[in-house]
Amino acid sequence: MSPRTIALYATDTMADWEYAYLTTQIAQAEQARPGRFTLTLVGDGLDEVTSLGGMPVRPTRDVADLVADGALAALVLPGGEHYDEGHERVLETVTGLLARDVPVAAICGATFLLARAGLLDDRRHTSNDPGYLQLTGYTGGALYADAPVVTDRGITTASGIHAVPFTAEVMRVTGLYPGDVADAWEQLFRTGETQHFHRLMEATSAWQNA
Repeated sequence: MSPRTIALYATDTMADWEYAYLTTQIAQAEQARPGRFTLTLVGDGLDEVTSLGGMPVRPTRDVADLVADGALAALVLPGGEHYDEGHERVLETVTGLLARDVPVAAICGATFLLARAGLLDDRRHTSNDPGYLQLTGYTGGALYADAPVVTDRGITTASGIHAVPFTAEVMRVTGLYPGDVADAWEQLFRTGETQHFHRLMEATSAWQNA
């Protein structure tokens, strides 16, 4: 069975901390149980972009190619500083993926992009702040949830300060890890409490040996 793809949208000023947990977890999941998932960097074209931390990032696939990708598990949109305009091609792709029930996960500035496109008008969602999304002129304010992360009808949203819950939710939505592993990982990285480390080790061991 071919591995499923988790695609990360590479765009200028992409916020490094918002996707780093996820890319690491994809790699570690593959070490634990190989052949299940692969990470793909996609872009609006294949030109190199620069992350918010100054790191060069080069996409290997065009974002439009994802619409016909039957192995796609999710498209992840990191935050960035240039979502107030443009990105029409990624929005076209998002619409096509949602029509095929492929999950889309957006954090921080990427939630602004989805709100601009009207994709949060009729879905429960969250972001950095309600007022932030209101700048888009969207009509979904009544469905805004004061929560670290929200998933509704194929779209996961999160605040930029909640990269850990966002990563854990993407783990659950894609099946990268079982729910008990994702839950223990999230609690460990949110609280730092030793009890969650032991829970994570036990759940991970049971999953690997199943």
